[in-house]
Amino acid sequence: MMRSTMRRTSLLIAAVVTTLVVGTGCGADATPNTPDEAAGGGTLVVGYDNEPVTLDPHLSVLNRTLLNLFFDSLVRQERDGEIVGALAESWKDNGDSIEFVLRDGVKFSDGTPVNADAVAFSLDRVLDPETASPKSSFLSSIDDVVVVDDSTVRLDLNRADPLLLTYLAHEHGAIVSPTAVEKYGDDFGRHPVGSGPWIFDSWTSGVELKIEKNPEYWGGQSGELPLLDGVRFRFITDPNVLKAELQTGGVDIVRLLPPTVVAELQSDPQLAFDDIGLRRSYYASFNVTGGPFADADLRAAAAHAINKESIASAAAGDLYELAPSFATANDWFYSDDLGQPSFDPTQAEASLAESSSSERDVEIVVRRRDPDPLIAELLQSQLNAVGFTARIEALEAAAYLERLKAHDFDIAIGVIDVPRLDPTLTFNPYFSSTGANNWSGLADEELDKLLTTAGQTTTQEERAAAYVEVQRHIVEQNYWSFLYQPVNLLVHAADVEDIDLDVDGEWRLERTHFADVE
Repeated sequence: MMRSTMRRTSLLIAAVVTTLVVGTGCGADATPNTPDEAAGGGTLVVGYDNEPVTLDPHLSVLNRTLLNLFFDSLVRQERDGEIVGALAESWKDNGDSIEFVLRDGVKFSDGTPVNADAVAFSLDRVLDPETASPKSSFLSSIDDVVVVDDSTVRLDLNRADPLLLTYLAHEHGAIVSPTAVEKYGDDFGRHPVGSGPWIFDSWTSGVELKIEKNPEYWGGQSGELPLLDGVRFRFITDPNVLKAELQTGGVDIVRLLPPTVVAELQSDPQLAFDDIGLRRSYYASFNVTGGPFADADLRAAAAHAINKESIASAAAGDLYELAPSFATANDWFYSDDLGQPSFDPTQAEASLAESSSSERDVEIVVRRRDPDPLIAELLQSQLNAVGFTARIEALEAAAYLERLKAHDFDIAIGVIDVPRLDPTLTFNPYFSSTGANNWSGLADEELDKLLTTAGQTTTQEERAAAYVEVQRHIVEQNYWSFLYQPVNLLVHAADVEDIDLDVDGEWRLERTHFADVE
């Protein structure tokens, strides 16, 4: 069952007049339009809770908002899902190949040209096994990248791939400066160079990332974009500190805040709150490679022990929805009929008794960031109530991610932002046996086949049915428990305007500006 909170959300934000314009700001291609009479200049300060490990778009598994600052792709996906030209002025799909014609005169921020050689270098880099890019599987339909001439590149395909342009529109297809990659080597992720609207200035770990406008940005007209002079991303993980910084003007906008903190800010007339359709999907991932949850009965016991409503209410107040998977209620592949386990302590105890495994000790790994430890504590109590012995280890971001990659946990509490660009990007990274974020260590041939079928099906109706089967299999096997989806309001100073959004809500800041208040 899903708890709908949209009426409650509307009531909460009704008292604040929102100046944010959510849109694409683009016409027939991805060239942004300048807001009429927009006030330029100044530095936007962002409270950002998710410091990246790397800004190399071919290696990063997070932070596309940050990657959007520096890098462009051949094409771009608009808010409504339409694919439009970016670095490519035009393209032609020949069935077994796609040929792109590049814009004239575009340069990377280091002054080197964005040409067919640079495109080939970038895509070959993703596909090269030595790069170990988590994006490579999404471009696996590319058999060869052919430089036709200085401004034309052709992708020869080994199969039809209806989703290739979607992947190319994002970090999978980000075009990087070959000169910068060769110059910085393994440190390129600390010195990103692309053709995007912003230029890297400095990165002080644990403190901030500073960027400056790219005065030669191809997407502007006569150099007027970006409108801001620069942006500072202050890395702040404590939501109470973010709250104080918003109230005192120390930051102008935050990536996210827990709903309980948002509620405390509602009466501040200097702030605006926008429900832009984004949700955060909290989950509990069960490690199936060993330990207690290699056993299906123990996974079932844990799934029935979890009171999702109780966890959601404690962590998010009234601003949440319950859903049986990553899909949001507005997604075209959503279903609330997946056979999801109910909260049933008696059934949990029965599943424990049926298990042939004697393991009951459970290590819960969680990131040290609110409300994640609270979720872990509630989960610990619920598991212990039915016969498990759970303990918690809270870790900083880098250590937490390493534990997940190594499958060194029994349960991992995590969260992803939804919706995403396509369900392949929602499910494949986490549930394919070769997925970059396959935290559970799944090697389920049946699930892999379901994912492949869903990804290769062409019509949306058929794809929706296929992805329902994917979700049903995940839920029936209790690989993960999908806990709840808090409503992710965008909170910002009332004088910050025109933050454009990708289809999945990641920011683009080239048109962002401060209101010209007399």
